[in-house]
Amino acid sequence: MKCYELLTEGLKHDRAEQIIGKFIDFCQEHLKLEELPEIHLVTGTERSMEHKSFGGYGQRNINVSISNRHIMDVCRTLAHELVHFKQDINGELEGDNPGATGSPQENEANAEAAVIMRNWGKQYPKLFAQPAID
Repeated sequence: MKCYELLTEGLKHDRAEQIIGKFIDFCQEHLKLEELPEIHLVTGTERSMEHKSFGGYGQRNINVSISNRHIMDVCRTLAHELVHFKQDINGELEGDNPGATGSPQENEANAEAAVIMRNWGKQYPKLFAQPAID
């Protein structure tokens, strides 16, 4: 194997999807969710470029961009959006632009995602050593 190949090998999509599946279960338990939204793992950069974000929540759907990102970063985005899903179920996404930077809903999603990631990272520390997703 050439040095260049070592530098460009990444976490394969099927393995990333397995990890993300376990992470979704972890979040569901942590957030005490009885149901889950529809979750779309998006490849390519078009969605991220259009929305200026790696993830989004709306109408009980979550979109998360996964290409060329570290698995733990993808998980953090997913945790953040799952908090928004829980807020939606609880009727907490009402009002003017609840997803705005600095809004109570956005601050809660950031804080809760951080707690989830600390707990996930303690349980699966070897994930930090994974390469970016192909």
